[in-house]
Amino acid sequence: MTADLQRWELRDPMLVVMSRQQAALKRSCEGCAHAKTIETPFIGDTITRCLKGKPYGKKCSRYEVVNG
Repeated sequence: MTADLQRWELRDPMLVVMSRQQAALKRSCEGCAHAKTIETPFIGDTITRCLKGKPYGKKCSRYEVVNG
């Protein structure tokens, strides 16, 4: 399982990891005003849902920052 590396991935491994983490945060729904954490009635576990009906986890065009 070898993956072709991009040129920027050949630099310091710690910088590559930090860049990938920052990119993942920019693509996620974390901090969206339409995200709501709810408790499931059957299991008692908590899950996060999008109030706009979109799948949670991938940033969509309706992303809005929480005012606070």
